[in-house]
This record gives sequence, C-alpha cells and structure tokens, in this order.
Amino acid sequence: MQFQSILWIVAFVFLCEIEALWLVGKNGDDEICPRRSGAYSYYFGTTDLHCMRGKREMPWRGIWEITHRLLYYRGYYFDFLDNSRAYILRSRRAGHRCDGGLEGSPAGYSQVSISCLKGCARNYRCQFGDYNLLSNNCHHFANRLSFVLCRVRKGYCPTWCLRSCNDATDYTT
Repeated sequence: MQFQSILWIVAFVFLCEIEALWLVGKNGDDEICPRRSGAYSYYFGTTDLHCMRGKREMPWRGIWEITHRLLYYRGYYFDFLDNSRAYILRSRRAGHRCDGGLEGSPAGYSQVSISCLKGCARNYRCQFGDYNLLSNNCHHFANRLSFVLCRVRKGYCPTWCLRSCNDATDYTT
C-alpha cells in the first residue's frame, strides 16, 4: 500500500512538471512569448530548497529533488515562500550559500513595467491565497507572474496587481 502511494505521488509530480512546460515554454523556447520591440527578457530560476530552509519534514522527502522556483525580470528576483509572503530582491535569496541560478536562456520577453510586476508580487497573496504546498506554492507564483509578463501588453497592468494589499517584502526600495 505504501509503495502504491509513493507511485501516485511521483506520477502527480511528473504531471505538474508537464503542465508547467506548455505554460511558458522550456528553457529557451520563447515562441510562446516572443521577443518584441522594447521588450525585456525574463528567466525562471531555482534555489536548492534544503539549503535555504534546512531539511523539511515531508513524507516524500528524498524521492525526487525539491527546488524553490523564482522569477527574474529586469534586475529583480521575485520569490514566494511558505510563510505566504512574496519577496522582491536584487539578488537571489540564499544565493551566496545555496546551489541554483537562472536558466541558460530566457523563458520569454515582456514589456510590462517593473512597477506593475512588483504590484503583482505585493498583491499575490490577496489574489491567490496563502501558501499551500500542493495548490499555491513557489512554482504557481512564478508561473502566474510569467503569465502576466508574457500576456500583458505594454502600458497595461492587471487590476489585481494595482490593489493595495501590499503583502510583500521589498528589499529594493
């Protein structure tokens, strides 16, 4: 019975990874979000989660690599952690001591203003809820910000990003 549960968990993780591939392209496939005049590139990145927070007590720990997903755009790193806070930083969180980094090529290109994307990070928890390991984690956060970067046109910012929730820690101001 325990082996069957492990197989279901592994299958679930693979399905989640497959779902994320079609959303934003995969490491250099920027056809979904192509280069445009005046657009800036953005990247997905990772940080070794065990290094950032110490080992987590999870029933499936050690079966596959657990990473923390982040988004990088125009000199800013955007993170969402299990304390349900978004972080806006100028350097990768725990980057001085933890493995990880940005993918080798852009996930896509965007003309979204940095103030708009910072607003999306500040209002993320109020729009999508608290951190949840399965349904609202750092991977969901990065994919949702990627959607804004890829699908929103220059001069426009989604209304949820303009709210006044301001529930992020911005180390860049």
